[in-house]
Amino acid sequence: MFQNKSRIARVALGASVIGALALTGCTAPGQERSTSSAAAAESCSSFKGKTIELVIPYNAGGGYDVLSRVIIPGIENALDAKVIPMNKPGAGGLLAINQLTTAPADGSQIAIVNGTGAAAAILAGAQGPEFGFDDLSYIGRVAVDDLVVTTNADSDYQTWEDVMKSDGFRFGSTGRGSSDYIVANALIKAFDLKNAEVVVGFNSQAETDLALIQGNVDAIAGPLDSRRTSIENGETIVPLSFADEAPAVAPDATVFSELDLSADAQEIINGIKLLTEYGRPLVAPAGMDEQTRGCLQDALAAAVEDPEVLEQAEKMQRELSYLSGEELANDVVPAFDELPANFIDVLKASY
Repeated sequence: MFQNKSRIARVALGASVIGALALTGCTAPGQERSTSSAAAAESCSSFKGKTIELVIPYNAGGGYDVLSRVIIPGIENALDAKVIPMNKPGAGGLLAINQLTTAPADGSQIAIVNGTGAAAAILAGAQGPEFGFDDLSYIGRVAVDDLVVTTNADSDYQTWEDVMKSDGFRFGSTGRGSSDYIVANALIKAFDLKNAEVVVGFNSQAETDLALIQGNVDAIAGPLDSRRTSIENGETIVPLSFADEAPAVAPDATVFSELDLSADAQEIINGIKLLTEYGRPLVAPAGMDEQTRGCLQDALAAAVEDPEVLEQAEKMQRELSYLSGEELANDVVPAFDELPANFIDVLKASY
C-alpha cells in the first residue's frame, strides 16, 4: 500500500498558490542535499548501533502510533540502528513537538507530526504550538489524511446533495482546533450550510463515531483511516471525499471536481487540501547538519519501499504516501504563505 504521489497530482491548487509554489520551488536554506550517494552511505555508518527515539505525540494504539510502528523496521534496516517508539500525548499532539524543537539536533530524536493540525494552529496563530515551520527539519512525509465526510447509513443524508439541502446539519467533533472541527467548519463556510453547527465535547474519535451511529450527530469530517471500520461494517457511508477520485471503499462518494464551487468556496477547499498535503511527516529539530538530515531522509525513502514495511502496512490497512523532506520544505511549506485571507479566517474561527 505505497503511493508516491506528487503534490501537484494530489491537489488542484488555486492559481495563486500554484504560482507561489513555482516561485518558491528553489532550494530552501538548510534543506539542500549535495553529497554523493557513496559519500552519504559512508557517513551514515555513524548511525550503526545507535538508538533513535521516534516520538509519537498520541497514545498507543491510535492511527499515528500504528503508522509509526509500521515504518520503524524499515528505518532500522536502512540505518542499522535501533528505533524506539515513545508515546508522548498532550495538547492535541503539540506538546511533544514543542519539546522536540528544543532537543539536540543530532538525529537521536525525531517525531511524527499531525501536520494538518499543526499547520492549521500555526497559521491561525492559535495557542499551543511554540514552534513555527522553520523550527523543524523535514525528514519526509509518511502518509496523508485522505479526508471524507461520513454519515449514518440509515440517515436522510445519503448524498452530498442531501447535505447541501439540509437545515440544522450537525457535525461531530472532539473539540475546537481538532482536524474534524477545522474540516467541518470549512465545509459549513464553503457551502453555506443552513443553520449547520459543529457539536463538540466528545472525548475521543470512538465516542464521536458512536454518536454518529446512534444518530446524535449527522456526520463526521475526518481521515478515511479513522472511519474505515464503520464504513466497511455498513454503519456509515461516505457522501463526500476530498480525494481526486472516490475511494475504493466508497465508490459512490462525491468529489469536488463534480461540484460547481464559487471562487470563495474553491479557495477554502484548496486551503484544506494544502493542509492535508503536509500530511503526517517525520521531523527533527531545526539546525540539523546536512549529513545527518540526509541520512534520515534516505532512510525514510528506503523504509517506504521496504518489503517488510509494505507487508505490514497492507496488513494494518495503512496507506503510505511518501513525499521527500526537500519537497515538504521547498514546495508545501512555502505555499502556506500564499493562502488567502478567507481561508485563514476559517482557521482562526476553528480555535
